[in-house]
This record gives sequence, structure tokens and C-alpha cells, in this order.
Amino acid sequence: MINLIGRSIKTSDTLYRHYTWKIKLTKEYPIETQAYFENRSFKPDDIVVSPKFGIGVIKGIEFLDGLEKSFFTISSIDNKLKNLIPTDTEILIRKVSTRNSFNKSLDKINQKDVANDYDCRKDRIAAFQDKIRSNKVTLPTILSVIKEIQQLKDKGAVERQMMNELLTTVSREYAFVFECDSEDAKKIIKKRLIQ
Repeated sequence: MINLIGRSIKTSDTLYRHYTWKIKLTKEYPIETQAYFENRSFKPDDIVVSPKFGIGVIKGIEFLDGLEKSFFTISSIDNKLKNLIPTDTEILIRKVSTRNSFNKSLDKINQKDVANDYDCRKDRIAAFQDKIRSNKVTLPTILSVIKEIQQLKDKGAVERQMMNELLTTVSREYAFVFECDSEDAKKIIKKRLIQ
């Protein structure tokens, strides 16, 4: 079973060809695709995090003949799925933070006033989504969105759901990095954000 960001498809070994990271891209790939592969900041065995699949390990690149697309292959640690993320789109994955960077991010967000003024709830939700759905999303950005939503007095169902999803993702990452239970991690993060 392969998780194809948002949907799963069943495959057989004959449906796709596996490419390793050391391959020389041939002329069957357009020039812009070759440049894309060469400029990526991920490499095999990098541990990454995504709101879609949690924590995973990058295994390589695969080309699916039926879809005529290349995908990063990521083995999920949480639910033992093989995830395929298109290489030609903005991807919402980032490398897992270190203990030091996690602590620094939490300390920095704790000291920072993250409240912003918005014209309406719709604009506020759109602003939050823009921040967290960027290809260049960082841990401090996610933590600041969680803190800002947490401080809202008039948060709606969409904002609560967004905060809970972000908190779950960050808690999984914290639990992985600090080798603790994810429920304990969630309590620690909440406590440090509202100090």
C-alpha cells in the first residue's frame, strides 16, 4: 500500500520503477526536472516531519509510469506506511528539529507577543493557513500559529481544529526528539507556550 498524500493506492512491483539518489538523470526528464532534483535539500535517511504522515525517513525517489511523475519515497515511522510526495509540487515537509533548536524555538515564542489584528475571522484563518502551508514552514512559525490561536478569545471550530492538528504534529516531533510520550509532549508544549 502506498500513501499518495491524501489518498492511498495499491501497487505491484511492476507498476513503478525505483530510482536511487545516485542515479544520473537521463534525457527522458525535462531540464527543469533535472534542476529540481539537483537543488533539493533532502537526502536519503533524512528524518522529516509532515502534518500528513507525521515523522518519516526519506528513502529515495520513485517514478510511477502510470502517473508519469516522480515522487520522494518516505517511510512513515508512526504508521508504517510508504508515502509518496510529488517532487514537482510545493511540499509540506521539513527536517525534524534538534533538541537545541526545539528548546530555542519554544523559548523565543514564549517571549514573543504573537497577537495580530485581522479584519474578520475569515482573514485570520486565511493568514494562519498561509503561514503553515508554505513550502518554507519552520517550527517557530508553527509554534507562533499555535500560540496565537490559543490566545484567541473568539476562536471558532476551524481554528480549534487547526490548532489541534498543529499541536498533534509538533507533539509527535517533540516526543520523537526528546524520546517521550506524545501526550506528555503535548502537555509540555502547551505549558511552555502559555508561560
